[in-house]
Amino acid sequence: MRGDGCIPRHASRHANPARHRRGRRASPERRKSVSDARPPGTKHHQVIRRAVVKPLTRLLGAAALAASLSCVAETGNDAATGQVALTVRLSDPGQKLLYVHEVIPAKPGPLTLYYPKWIPGDHSPDGPIEQVMGLRFTAGGQRVAWQRDELDRFAFHLTVPAGVQQLEVDFQFPAEKRVTPNLIDLTWDHVALYPAGSPARAQLFQPTLVIPADWQYASALETATRDGGRIAFKPVAFDTLVDSPVIAGKHFRSIDITPKGSKVRRWLDMVGDSAAAIGISDSQLAGFRDLITQAQALFHSHHYASYHLLLVLSDHTSVGGLEHQQSSDDRARSGAKMFADADHFMLDGSLLPHEYTHSWNGKFMRPAGLATADFEQPMRPELLWVYEGLTVYLGDVLTVRSGLWSADAWRAAVAYRAEEMTHRTGRAWRPLVDTTVAVDYSAPSAWANWRRQNDFYREGQLLWLAVDMKIRGLSHGKRSIDDFAQIFFGVDDGSFVTHTYTFDDVVATLNKVQPSDWAGFLRGWVNGTDEHQVPLLSGIEASGWRLAYADKPSVYQNALENVGNGELEGKGINAMSTIGVFLHDDGKVVDVLWDGPAFKAGLAPGMKLVAIDERPFGAAVLREEIVKAKQSEKPLQLRMEHDGVSELHAVEYTGGPKYPVLVRIPGKTDYLQQILAPKPVGKGS
Repeated sequence: MRGDGCIPRHASRHANPARHRRGRRASPERRKSVSDARPPGTKHHQVIRRAVVKPLTRLLGAAALAASLSCVAETGNDAATGQVALTVRLSDPGQKLLYVHEVIPAKPGPLTLYYPKWIPGDHSPDGPIEQVMGLRFTAGGQRVAWQRDELDRFAFHLTVPAGVQQLEVDFQFPAEKRVTPNLIDLTWDHVALYPAGSPARAQLFQPTLVIPADWQYASALETATRDGGRIAFKPVAFDTLVDSPVIAGKHFRSIDITPKGSKVRRWLDMVGDSAAAIGISDSQLAGFRDLITQAQALFHSHHYASYHLLLVLSDHTSVGGLEHQQSSDDRARSGAKMFADADHFMLDGSLLPHEYTHSWNGKFMRPAGLATADFEQPMRPELLWVYEGLTVYLGDVLTVRSGLWSADAWRAAVAYRAEEMTHRTGRAWRPLVDTTVAVDYSAPSAWANWRRQNDFYREGQLLWLAVDMKIRGLSHGKRSIDDFAQIFFGVDDGSFVTHTYTFDDVVATLNKVQPSDWAGFLRGWVNGTDEHQVPLLSGIEASGWRLAYADKPSVYQNALENVGNGELEGKGINAMSTIGVFLHDDGKVVDVLWDGPAFKAGLAPGMKLVAIDERPFGAAVLREEIVKAKQSEKPLQLRMEHDGVSELHAVEYTGGPKYPVLVRIPGKTDYLQQILAPKPVGKGS
């Protein structure tokens, strides 16, 4: 059993956790982490007590608690018990500054405080400590000297004076990426220090947010009181606080999307920079309602007291999504235009389903290496191909089943990603698992095809499509990945005490669904670097389709190039399958295919394409010249600028335009039609 404390002494950092294990792991149903357990007396704790009733489960949970406490005791800190009062004030939204004030119970003597480093969902030690400014500690009205740890910039050491029972902390955080004059998207890990010496789930925080009085808000946190713009939330454990973002703003809308007959409430909460930004249509809203029912039909369970789909629609904030167990934190890539037209809505269509799926995969069921006692302990992300890859697969399937995407849009997106992975030249030297243990969301895009990026998303989707098709083939269509999802994520319906899983647990459940050499198949894929170990397109081909190329871009690729970013793809001109480059709209080279036509002609990331065969660069011009090169069988003459130099490069490519699509294989069953079809919706929670 692995609890939420420190990593077992015998654990290894090798890529394959199944090879570095002692004894027999408990099953997912019995092995519970206490990282999300709530302190007695809170509503969350009462919910969990009712939901988790197995005597053996309680015994194992107690053992995990004892183990985690003993691990934390090794830090040598003697943290005071009590409730931390945390107040975050947004005085002037236009200035985008958050003013933080904490009152922390303290005992006289040495004290270490942490700023959250390892943020769940980021899988990296990327807490924005560099943003913290004006840090000040006081006790009894007197300044208290502090020193940052020389080896860990997220840790602060100080000595609490004699006779003092509490420490006050003040600092400012510039939230320019999450605040506009009309809204805020608050994530609490940016604005809190917490004491070392006890698990995050054992530290009680009472959070308060101060915003303009006319703003409305939403969060999975429960409100205690509101007085004008001052909102006091009910006390929660610190890990729950970090897992509970708040959105608020002048233009706000909250829509109840709870399925008929369900006692578990779900909301779609939206905030934007204008009333038009939150103007969702009836058909779009129907898709989010169906998302809830289709997820219930897939998982046959829920692991939250209630759930809030939190959605920010702004052209002035950062974009993307972050999963939380009882809410999402989604910032539309289309910004204020998400609901404006079909293309924008398609590019954001899978974002909320992806983060909602994480409530089951990643939050409730979590890889053991990602379940840590606090936000200082390193995480071990080698199972991100399950955490993220399976979530992409299931989340995108739910996107279609709920009507947020058409089946054509799903096929276009998968074709685009499959084409990207076939041109991931770095797959020849770097296995998929290495992209998980060395995850880096800040990695540059230059030479990404050779270096590889976080491919556990896109390649992970292809892997799990192959798993789904393998199950369907071996069972003659009687079973599928849906059966795995129900068994693996459906345990302890109603409970949101975190369960952890290992590679062996994944394999065991797959064998329960359909016996096969799953361990060999999965190890070969995630650790392999050749096409025999990594049958990249096998799932597509087994489904009755194949990757092919058309002479015109799909609606999905066209939207990426002309409208904006997709969930996993960036805006730009993708010519990797032809001349071997990915370009920004202005002609700047983002990536060059290793050993491809442009590479051989001397192109490199950072250069700028200014003319093609003496015609000024433009996306349409590039397409036209690629067609002409096929007809003339002459090299393309590309005028490139870089570092003050203008040079002409002859690119040998005469293959014509190529845009990835999926096409049917004659005579084979169309399994994608079965995979993407909505599931029957029955009674459920």
